[in-house]
Amino acid sequence: MARLPGARAATGPAAADLKPAVQVAFASGTPDQNARMVERMQPDLPLYVVAEFQPASGEWIPYHVFRTFGENLAACRAALVGKRIVRAEMLLAPGVPLGRLRLIALVLTRGKVRVHASGLLTEWTRPLMRWLKRLRNPREARVPVLARLAQASGELAAWLPRSNRAASVQGTATEPGVSVVIPSRNGKLLLQEMLLSIARESPDEIVVVDNGSDDGTAAWLQAAYPEIRVEHSARPLSFADAVNRGLARARFAQTLLLNNDMIVAQGFLAPLRRAFDAVPELFCSTAQIFFPPGVRREETGKAVMRQIDARDFPIRCEEPISGEDQTWVLYGSGGCSLYDTAKLRALGGLSAIYRPAYVEDLDAGYRAWLRGWPSVFVADAHVEHRHRSTTSRYFTAEQLDAMVQTNYLRFVASAVSSPPLFRRLWLQAIRRLHLAGSEQALRGAALLPWKHRRREAAVMDEEQLLALTNGDVAVFPGRARGTGATVLVATPYLPFPLSHGGAVRMFNLMRHAASERAQVLVAFCDVLATPPEELLEICAEIVLVRRVGTHYRKTTDRPDTVEEFDSAAFHAALRQTVRKWRPAIAQLEFTQMAQYAGDCRPAKTILVEHDITFDLQEQLLQRSPGDWELERQLHRWRAFETAAWSKVDCVVAVSEKDRKAVGAKAVCIPNGVDTERFKRQATENDGLSHWLLQAAENDNGLLFVGSFAHLPNVLAIEFFLAEIWPLLEGVSLHIIGGIPHERFEGPRIHVQGFVADVRPAYAAASVVIAPLTASAGTNIKILEAMAMGKAIVSTTAGINGLDLAHGRELLVADEPAAFAEAIRRLLRDRAAIERAAREAALRFDWAAIAREQNRLYQRLTGERS
Repeated sequence: MARLPGARAATGPAAADLKPAVQVAFASGTPDQNARMVERMQPDLPLYVVAEFQPASGEWIPYHVFRTFGENLAACRAALVGKRIVRAEMLLAPGVPLGRLRLIALVLTRGKVRVHASGLLTEWTRPLMRWLKRLRNPREARVPVLARLAQASGELAAWLPRSNRAASVQGTATEPGVSVVIPSRNGKLLLQEMLLSIARESPDEIVVVDNGSDDGTAAWLQAAYPEIRVEHSARPLSFADAVNRGLARARFAQTLLLNNDMIVAQGFLAPLRRAFDAVPELFCSTAQIFFPPGVRREETGKAVMRQIDARDFPIRCEEPISGEDQTWVLYGSGGCSLYDTAKLRALGGLSAIYRPAYVEDLDAGYRAWLRGWPSVFVADAHVEHRHRSTTSRYFTAEQLDAMVQTNYLRFVASAVSSPPLFRRLWLQAIRRLHLAGSEQALRGAALLPWKHRRREAAVMDEEQLLALTNGDVAVFPGRARGTGATVLVATPYLPFPLSHGGAVRMFNLMRHAASERAQVLVAFCDVLATPPEELLEICAEIVLVRRVGTHYRKTTDRPDTVEEFDSAAFHAALRQTVRKWRPAIAQLEFTQMAQYAGDCRPAKTILVEHDITFDLQEQLLQRSPGDWELERQLHRWRAFETAAWSKVDCVVAVSEKDRKAVGAKAVCIPNGVDTERFKRQATENDGLSHWLLQAAENDNGLLFVGSFAHLPNVLAIEFFLAEIWPLLEGVSLHIIGGIPHERFEGPRIHVQGFVADVRPAYAAASVVIAPLTASAGTNIKILEAMAMGKAIVSTTAGINGLDLAHGRELLVADEPAAFAEAIRRLLRDRAAIERAAREAALRFDWAAIAREQNRLYQRLTGERS
C-alpha cells in the first residue's frame, strides 16, 4: 500500500525517510477481530497497537474511552513521535462505538489507513426486519410496545412535582423490651412449630395478627397460648396491612417481625438486640436465613442491590463471609428482622401500595436509610425459612413472579427520590422486563410513576447508599479494644501480608498501638474475604471495600491513581464507620486517600505521605524527558498533593527532606524495622531452598527485594540487568518482586513472587542491592537488610531520606562500573560494613517510632501523656 506520513510532519522527504518505519493497528473492532488484524500485520516491521486493552503482541498505545479526543490523539502522537507509519489498519464493526478512535486513525495517517468492515448492512437492516415481522404478527409487538410506553412514562414522570407520604402509624408509648409481631393466614400448623422456637427467646410480648384465617387459629391460640395477644381480621389483608395492625398494638421499643414459616435457632434474639447497642440510630437488624436440609438456599439475609447482567433482578442475597457481622444491608427481611418500633411507625409502617405482598420490606429499609437510619446484617441470629409456605397456597409461581416484578416497579416509583437515579433504575427495570418478555408485569407499568411518585427528605445521598449496599462492603469485628481514643485507619490495601514497604509500616505501627487504642481499619481489597488473623488481633473492627478495577479512566484534573481509588462505596463506608465509632483520629495512608478527608469529620485527620508522589513523578520524568503521560500526571499530582496538605490537620512525612517539602503542618515519623525479628542469628541457613542454600555456600549471592507493583522497583532491576549485570561474573542474583516477572529470569537469576518471610533470603545473600534510579520516601528494604546485618550496595536514590553514609553502613554508587566494583569489594570483605549496618538499624526500631506516633495522637487530641 502507499507510504503513510509520520505521526508528526517531517521537514522534508529526506528527513521523513530517516525516521524508523513502523506499522500501526487501530483496534476498533471486536476482541476477535482485533486479534486477527494484529496477527496479519507484517512480522518484519515494528508494530504499535492503539487499543483499550493490552494486545498479545506489539507495543501498546492505550486508548481511554473516557478521555477527550484531543487527549487520546496527543497520547498517540507522543508515542509515535519520530516514527514513520508505512502501514495502518482499522476496523469498522457493528455495535462497537469507537468512532473517535477511528477518527484518530484518519488524522494520524492523513486518511491513508486500510479499513476492514463486515456485517454493517446486516446490523443496519436488522431493526427494520424485526419491526416488519411484528407488523405481520401484532402479538409479537405487544411486549416491546408496552416497554416503550413504560420507558416514556418514566422519562416524563422523573421530573414531576411529587406529593409527601402518608402520616405515621399510631401506637402506644414504647418501653424497653421486644414485641414480636407475627402475621398469619391459615397458618395454625406452622405456628405450632415456630411459636415453640420464639418462646425460648423470652420476648416481652407476642402479637399474632390472625389474617382472615378459617382454620381455627384464633381459638387454638386462646387455648394453647392465652398470654399471646391476637389481632383478628375477618378478611385477608395484604402483608403490609397485617403487619401494621400488629405494629399499632406493639408496646415495646423494638419490634420483631416474624413470618409464621420461620423457625428461630436458640440464642436468636440476643445478637439482634446487641446490634442496637453498637450502631447509632439503627433502624433494623436482620437475621441470617437458612433453608431446610436439601433445599437450595435462596435467601441469606444479606440483602444487596447488585445487577450483574441486564436480565438479573437487581435485589439479591449475597453469601455471608466467614467472620462477617453487622455489615450494612439495603434492608432487613420483613419475615425475620428486629426494628426500632418508633422509627418504623414514623415511616408509616410498611407501605400499603405493595399488594398483596413482597418488596414492602425493601421500601421500608430504603426510606429509613434516606432518613439516616441504617440496617445491618447479624450473622449470629439464625433462622430457618420454610419458603413461601403461605403465599404458594394462594398464588401460582407465575403470579408470584409478576407480583414481585410489579411491586419492584412501585418501589422505584415511590421510594427513590433522586430524579436521575429514579430514571436510571426505572429504565433498567423496564429493559429487564422487556428482555424477559414479562407482559403481565409490563401491563399498567406506564401508570405506576404517576400513581406512586413520592417525595422523601433525604439525609443520605442515594448513590452512596446504593454503593454501600451493593455487596462491595463487608464488616468484620476484631478482637482488640484499647482504652485510649479510637483511631480510624483508611488504607488503599490491607496492611497484611507484608508484601511491600507500605504494608510493613502500617502493620507494625498498628501492632504497637493496639494495646493502647481501639483501631478501626477501613481498607480497599480486590476480593472480599475474611481478614488475616494478624489484623483481627490488633483491630476493633475491619471494614473491607472491594475495589472493582477498570481500565476506564475519567477525564478530570486529578491524577489517574486518585480517580482509580475514588469509590462511592468507600466514601459511604467511611462515613458510617465514623458515625459508629466516633474516632478521635482518622489516619489516611498514602496520597490518593487524601480525597476521603472530608468523610472523616469531626475526627482530626492525618495524611501519611509514604512518599511525596510528585517528587517521584519528577524523577521519573527526568529519566524520560518529554514523556506525554508522565508530564500530564506530574502536573495533576503536584496540584492534588499540595492541595491535600491544606485539607488535613497534620501531614506525616517519613524523612526530614519530605517534612521540609510539606512545610509547617508536617511532622517526621520515619520508617522503621522490627530489629528483634530481623536479625542474623534467628534465620541463618534455616529452611533455605536448594537454590538459596547453594548461593549461601558459594558466598556469591546477590539479593534484590522490591514489589514490582511499584514502578521504581521495575526500573531498578531493568537498570541493573542492562547496565551492571554484564559487568559481573561468578555471582548469582535472587529477585523477590511480589508480582513475578518471568522476563527477568535467566542464567544465574532466580525470580520469586510474593514471599511471606524474606528473612531466609536475606540470610542466604552475601550482598543486598538497591539499584534504584528514582525513589521518594524511604526504603524499608534497606532497613530490613541492615537489621539482618547484611552488606548493601545502593544508589543515592536507594537511600533517599535516610541518614546513612557511603563506606560506613553501606556502599553507594550511581554509575554501573562503580556499582559493580562495590559489589566485588563487599564479596571480598564486608564484616565491618555488616556490623555498622546492624548497629545503625537499631536507631530505627518500630517500638521507638510507634512512641513518636502516639505522642502525635496525644497532641492532636489534647490527651495527657
